[in-house]
Amino acid sequence: MNQTESLHHDSAKYEEFKLLTLLSDNSEYAFQVIYDKYRNRIFQTAVQYLKSPASGQEVVQDVFLKLWFERKNIHPDKPIEAWLYTVAKNNIMNRLKKISNEWKALDQLAHTLVVQAPPASEKAESAEYNQLLTNAINVLPQQQKKVFTLARTNKMTYLQISEKLNISPLTVKTHMTRALQQIREYFRKLDENLPVVLLILFSFFF
Repeated sequence: MNQTESLHHDSAKYEEFKLLTLLSDNSEYAFQVIYDKYRNRIFQTAVQYLKSPASGQEVVQDVFLKLWFERKNIHPDKPIEAWLYTVAKNNIMNRLKKISNEWKALDQLAHTLVVQAPPASEKAESAEYNQLLTNAINVLPQQQKKVFTLARTNKMTYLQISEKLNISPLTVKTHMTRALQQIREYFRKLDENLPVVLLILFSFFF
């Protein structure tokens, strides 16, 4: 490595150190810089193995959410790229294992499951819960309502929602968390036993 390359390497290392130090102090700017730099590479790696752009986006989402939540535990003097790719690799491997297990389960169910229509009482209860949920969503603040609806109705990931609404994935996560808290509180006021149902209905958002 010549002197020019060495200076460039040292400068890049120092810039990353500053970014990670800022990140540990809750800087959304630092988070956004790191996100913009590495998201495409992580996405491409995930799609290469998972063969699904939607799953690739979810991996990116999971990796950077973990980065934010672990920001105070990351050593600024260690390369963040290695940390990100380790998290991404583990996430991809877990997804591949889950896919494999799901196919095995589906194959077994295909030979044993008898599909039956749900009783009319269950249909009525489901319709009632859906109406109550609609009422709860309608009283959310506008941005929370948008985020929740895009996630629940359009099945969009946090990354997709962030790009559509031009906000960060972290902000999307915050809106979703607050929306869920308000919806649960809405149901608690109606019936103290309903939160158990809500935990099941909303578990896929976490």
